[in-house]
Amino acid sequence: MNSKILIVEDDASFGTMLQKWFERNNFSPVLCSEMQSAKEKMLKASFDLVLSDLRLPDGDGIILLNWMRERHLDTPVIIMTSYGEISTAVSAIKLGASDFLEKPLNPSVLKEKIEAILRAPNPDENVSKKRVTPVDTQSAESKFVEGKSPLTVQMHHYVDLVAPTLMAVMIVGESGTGKEHTARMIHDRSDRANGPFVAVDCGVLSMELAPSELFGHKKGSFTSAVEDKKGVFEEADGGTLFLDEVGNLPYGVQKQLLRALQEKKIRPVGSNADIEVNVRLVTATNEDLEKAIAAGTFREDLYHRLNEFMIQIPPLRKCLEDIGAYAEHFMNEANVELNKHVRFIEKDALDRLKSYSWPGNLRELRNVIRRAVLFATEDVIRAESIYLPTEKATDSDELLPEQLSLNKNPETEIEKIKAALAKVNGNKSQAARMLGIDRKTLYNKLHLYGIEI
Repeated sequence: MNSKILIVEDDASFGTMLQKWFERNNFSPVLCSEMQSAKEKMLKASFDLVLSDLRLPDGDGIILLNWMRERHLDTPVIIMTSYGEISTAVSAIKLGASDFLEKPLNPSVLKEKIEAILRAPNPDENVSKKRVTPVDTQSAESKFVEGKSPLTVQMHHYVDLVAPTLMAVMIVGESGTGKEHTARMIHDRSDRANGPFVAVDCGVLSMELAPSELFGHKKGSFTSAVEDKKGVFEEADGGTLFLDEVGNLPYGVQKQLLRALQEKKIRPVGSNADIEVNVRLVTATNEDLEKAIAAGTFREDLYHRLNEFMIQIPPLRKCLEDIGAYAEHFMNEANVELNKHVRFIEKDALDRLKSYSWPGNLRELRNVIRRAVLFATEDVIRAESIYLPTEKATDSDELLPEQLSLNKNPETEIEKIKAALAKVNGNKSQAARMLGIDRKTLYNKLHLYGIEI
């Protein structure tokens, strides 16, 4: 084919692997590791396709798309990322990206998508052909973002309220509720929207790795430091830094993070000089950080610094009226990914979705819909295509919903709490749902009554 491909990837080993893969498949690849070098190459030569990582040392793929659009460069772009969220996919598509892929990449899928893009007469026509759904990109984003349930409407009101400020925001929600998506919305609706958005999963940062990842390091500062490295604070300078699962940050690093926030300066590992940074911080957690403070695993001063404004994302089971819109959006997304043409979800299938409690929230719903689209033999998702696991929690909830509610006869709280915990084998999250309270309230009552698990 000999099409010329520009690869923008800062991971040297992964970039080299991609380069060799393209060469084996009769493409002509050019590899660069930074956004600036990619810009220079595109100004000097024409390419048939750009394959860019979302996170780059000097920016991100969204900024690169903006730059290309400003210069009327219509080269097709595929964005790849390890931090894939649908909000980022929609942002990339709206800015002109032809597709969006999550790492690890499937070589056959990658080749298929590239060949489809290169066969298309032009990028715009290619995008419109691929999105064979009754909903365009704008409305898809709107449906995903703007749910109609009272709790969702309230959450988005808070996003609109805090986004234009510089307040540090803490996003609280169960796993799979879309915390990074919410963080991205805050960024996109702020004055920093044209700056970088950098996401970090604190759950994978060890005590040894965290300082280098957050603040960078100098060459030779430790054994594997073979070159200077920018930390995520520098990468996010002028934009937003999102720290996901911040409760997992090692205790020893929390003090360094607090200093960076208070002084707006960082010091790379192995350096004797500070670097000023201008970063808006958004964090997220599904842990009870107040409990972690009491246990001595999270610093109280850092908690108050991060929690200038809290946004709680409601679980999907409390927003059942939004399921239809979310499901339709995920159906449209799956059509593109799986090259299917499903256009409708029948009422029985939708009723089945609404009868489930969604412990995995939006992430689980997305997986269920993708599977249903894959198995659909017509242009409709039917109830028999909806696969849902058997729920022990649902069975328990159905046994004594009224009897176990703490909102009725609160004088029997102790007995109800013990009964709920026994019914779900000590699972506090499920017990709290059965009791009609949140998990934090349950912990407080366990402490108040001296109930041990």
